[in-house]
Amino acid sequence: MREEQLTERVAELDRDEYVAYRIKGGDDDVSTRIIREVEAIVGTDDDKTTWLYDSIDPDALDAIFSRKHDGTPREDGKVVFTACNCKISVRGSGEITVYVPRDDTSRE
Repeated sequence: MREEQLTERVAELDRDEYVAYRIKGGDDDVSTRIIREVEAIVGTDDDKTTWLYDSIDPDALDAIFSRKHDGTPREDGKVVFTACNCKISVRGSGEITVYVPRDDTSRE
């Protein structure tokens, strides 16, 4: 188990049918952080370990939010997609928010 908690519950971002979690920054690529933390939130299906590919190209997602050629961060942009029955929002600022359906009480 990881010693540092990278996902936090953010009640003020809840929507009607969704509970919000924010994935904190880390050293991993955006796609790796999403995979790891969404699986921690909703659990995993051992038969399907490539669930992110069903929704979005992880390499493209990483490229969109990687540093520019001059080394400066990309701060603009936003990508929203659905994966594992969750709505996932990724912003250029590095903020990742996962909206989990309220009927999934795995972490409540």
